[in-house]
Amino acid sequence: MKLLYVNEHLRCKNYVSDFHIGFHYNEVKEGEIIHPGEKYFNYIIFLLEGEAAISCNEFRNQICRSGEMIFIAQDSDVCAKASTDVRYVLLSFDNQFTLCDQLALESLQAFDNQPPAFNKLDIRSSLLSVLDSIIFYLDHKIQCRHLHEIKQKEVFLVFRAFYTKEEMASFLSPMLTRNMDFRAFILQHYQEVKTIEELAVMCKMSVRSFNRKFNSYFHDSPYNWILKQKSRHIKTYLADGKTSFGKIIKEFGFSSPAHFTTYCKKQFGQSPSKLRKQLLLENY
Repeated sequence: MKLLYVNEHLRCKNYVSDFHIGFHYNEVKEGEIIHPGEKYFNYIIFLLEGEAAISCNEFRNQICRSGEMIFIAQDSDVCAKASTDVRYVLLSFDNQFTLCDQLALESLQAFDNQPPAFNKLDIRSSLLSVLDSIIFYLDHKIQCRHLHEIKQKEVFLVFRAFYTKEEMASFLSPMLTRNMDFRAFILQHYQEVKTIEELAVMCKMSVRSFNRKFNSYFHDSPYNWILKQKSRHIKTYLADGKTSFGKIIKEFGFSSPAHFTTYCKKQFGQSPSKLRKQLLLENY
């Protein structure tokens, strides 16, 4: 089956290009490293075929086999290596959930009374059906951001429908036992402020206390972290091929086109025009 209207998909502003949250399908050879991604997201690795040795924080060289899924919480130190040829689906997500999912997760805290353990569960047939549909879409390059969001909701719906609360509380315990509010608040509001001081005020904290708490959660200073997020969002806009430079300049607070050009050369090593051409070529 062939994807119709390819250019319309690629040029849609909701097409996932340099977008970290969502699903990825990968195949790696024996001995190769499995890279989950950046530390400030949560990850679930759905191992479809093969075997891998995974070390996560204090749990070292845990063997994970075909038909198992592994949860990796934000800020975890992870090293994963394929013991055989491996096929897997990776879901990366932050702590921003719909109200329904948020309430469901909060309800699991009452069942989270087990000692720390390596977090893996069997992939049941109901979940495998969802993963098969995800692979189908990814194989056909249907990379709509909304599709990723819908499929993530479907995965969590399967968790609620076909796994016990005790199982899910144990599986997601690293996320449940941490204070989700601070991180979720930052991810929701950091684009609304112009200074770190404003963000600290929104959190009702002194700048000094805010910087210390921020670093403990994100392992970076607020300034550097926000700069990285800004760069990522700008690349996403440039990659869509449709958003004008003027709109980007206005949305991200650049004082002039020259200021925007200087920023791109410093952050990406080339002008906005050249970077856009490169990103569009990479997407085709």
